[in-house]
Amino acid sequence: MQKIVIIGAGIGGLYTALAFDESLNKEKYTFIIYERQANIGGLWNFVEDVEIDSSDGLPVHSAMYKNLMTNTTTELVELNFTNLFNEDEQKYVSRKRYLDALIDLAKKYDLNKYIKCCHYVNKVKRCDKGFVLDVMNLENHTAFSEECDFVIVAAGRYSIPKWPQAEREYLKNFSGEYIHSKDIKDTARYSEKRVLCIGSGFSALDIALHLHKAGAPLVTVATKPRLVMANCKYEWNDHFNAVLSPIKSVDGFRVTFENGICAEFDVIIACTGYLCEFPFIAQDLQPNNFNSVFPHLYEVIFNANYPKLMFVGALYALLPKHLSYLQGHYISHILNNNMETLPNKEQMEKAIQHMYEELPNDTTMESLLKFHYKYYYRLQTASPRKVLDKRYERLLKYNFERLFTGRHLEEMNKGLNDFDYA
Repeated sequence: MQKIVIIGAGIGGLYTALAFDESLNKEKYTFIIYERQANIGGLWNFVEDVEIDSSDGLPVHSAMYKNLMTNTTTELVELNFTNLFNEDEQKYVSRKRYLDALIDLAKKYDLNKYIKCCHYVNKVKRCDKGFVLDVMNLENHTAFSEECDFVIVAAGRYSIPKWPQAEREYLKNFSGEYIHSKDIKDTARYSEKRVLCIGSGFSALDIALHLHKAGAPLVTVATKPRLVMANCKYEWNDHFNAVLSPIKSVDGFRVTFENGICAEFDVIIACTGYLCEFPFIAQDLQPNNFNSVFPHLYEVIFNANYPKLMFVGALYALLPKHLSYLQGHYISHILNNNMETLPNKEQMEKAIQHMYEELPNDTTMESLLKFHYKYYYRLQTASPRKVLDKRYERLLKYNFERLFTGRHLEEMNKGLNDFDYA
């Protein structure tokens, strides 16, 4: 019996476990999930702490803020057979409701039997068997080592903040508070602050909307006119607006943009994403060029140098649950065939390079969807369930048309009226 260890019981770990439970050969393999936190759900577990988690003394994992809502509709955030959301629920659900759905999934499909919470994997190294993991039981504070044949990293890609580089020197001259979006826990704290959000993606828009709803007298999103912001049709106003220009200079509280606009701010928030890094993996096991939107992995799963080290959810995903579920079935297919269908290292490297070449040069919605569809459908050939079809394509296109034009903000704006920002 060969042993598989999955690191993380968030979306990646749970939906891989669901796939394994359906298709992995249990006579050949056994698997376990180690989850650092006291509860399943990974990123979706909200903690009020900043930087250090008071419950375990480790760096805070979750990037959640109190009143976060999904920016993808319930029709798309769940697989077509799990039925975790009600038909009468609003399109965009709260963080808590989303977490409850993950907990319901684990109960419904009896996945908890595979999970050990409060188990922190602080190192993955090579050994004769395959891998040895240094693990800390955070409940009784005992450390132990465990050998296994395969490791699947499903620890998420939204934990280590990425700071803006271009504005770094300018921001040294800022007299106010400068933080990363990961450290935003409750937007009500900024109800009397003038806030500048730096970023061109969804988090900048979402956090800015929350700050505006919380009563901040001025909220500005500063960004280069990239994919989302360049097409944003949201109706801005004097208190909630956008500047499609990089920062030119900062002097005290005054910020000057390259297009000549000037304004004063009390807080600057870097909504600039996260580094896709896993420092607990030994250096000699680290994949090449990992910190990118498209990691250097065969089928965005297998480390070409050590294919028994796998990653789930490392791709910047349009549908993270579908991705994890399909990657889980793909891994199951490879393992059930004793990895004999996996190409050799040279062939894997060529395939990785080919995928790099297929990455869209432009950043239009159509090109991004086309790239992801091709990859997802290729994975789906190994899945006993067809979780993607033309209906999902239509829904996804509709949803991302709303995202890329900012129209989802209007619907989220209505949903946020239910939140208490006091």
